[in-house]
Amino acid sequence: MSRKKMLILIVVVTMVLLIAGCSGSKSNQDSTKPNTGTESIEDTSKSITKLENDANLVQQLEAEEGIEKVMVQVAEGEQGAVNVDIEINNEQKLSVDEVVEKYSKVIRGKYPNRTLDIIITEEGKLLKHVTLK
Repeated sequence: MSRKKMLILIVVVTMVLLIAGCSGSKSNQDSTKPNTGTESIEDTSKSITKLENDANLVQQLEAEEGIEKVMVQVAEGEQGAVNVDIEINNEQKLSVDEVVEKYSKVIRGKYPNRTLDIIITEEGKLLKHVTLK
């Protein structure tokens, strides 16, 4: 091989190795090393939010006619909230707005000073998403 072809071959191989080496080291750094300050860091002065389930409220709501499944998640912390997912079935006689109104009153009875985030679904389709403060 001539010197020119050999030099071009070495340059091409070197570039391929550099590109492969750079892409591999970045992914390893992200997964094994902690954040070194290049990304924004969340404010740690805020209180940590703790999520809990309310099994009693789930049982109470699932006992209602027309309710297929319920998920209740209570967020403790600086901004307390209750997240409720209600899946209705074809036996539900109330409109979607009436379902929100009725069950938000039940939830407010147990969690009066919290933001309510209510999602109503039927057969996997989102019917309504409401946030009540």
